[in-house]
Amino acid sequence: MPRTGDRVGRQASPLTGADVERLPGSCATCLFWELGACCPAPRTGMIPGWSRIEPPSEPGIRKQAWVSAREQEWGPPGRIVELDGEVIAYALFGPAAAFRVRGPLVPRPDPDALLLATAWVRPTEREAGIGRLLLRSAIREAVRRDIDAVEVFGDRRFQERACLLPAFWLLREGFEVRAEHPRTPLLRLEVRRTARWAGSLEHAWEEVLGRIPHRAPVRAPVPGALGRSVTRS
Repeated sequence: MPRTGDRVGRQASPLTGADVERLPGSCATCLFWELGACCPAPRTGMIPGWSRIEPPSEPGIRKQAWVSAREQEWGPPGRIVELDGEVIAYALFGPAAAFRVRGPLVPRPDPDALLLATAWVRPTEREAGIGRLLLRSAIREAVRRDIDAVEVFGDRRFQERACLLPAFWLLREGFEVRAEHPRTPLLRLEVRRTARWAGSLEHAWEEVLGRIPHRAPVRAPVPGALGRSVTRS
């Protein structure tokens, strides 16, 4: 599995079942996307319209089993970034059907798209372009698999209280709203439309990257840790 590097040399490696217990903070036991469970502390914010169940027993083991199953069926369902042997950031993504169906009023992802579920960066490593590195890893996987697009739910009131990404950042990174929702619209970045005519994977990758806006890093205007972690670089 190829690695994706950023401008300062960090690498994004495939997420495997063996990596789950090394995930930062509560990410190692969070089953919000996998099973629809409530987010563990400190991410305890409730989003209206999103159905949730109480966390099951042994959530770390359940998460490890879920990641391992997706790894066998589809391939690594995400990426991790390490520093000095520690996981400092990670992203979770895969086919939309692999993730828990949400409430009836929540938009349904395109079954032919790659769903970027969530991402997290350690506070001490934020504002260094790692958020964009993880986003590019998901886009690169879509290009490699000839998937139509990358889709992701954005939170318009993002304050890192739930396991969603800030809508304002996704829009600035080139995503467009595919399905509206007052709080959590479904956003989409077309991949095949841009890359289908390219003669190789690398050419396709460069064409897709060309659609992502290039801006100097700017601190996010909304409070919240991930908003700071995904400033543009």
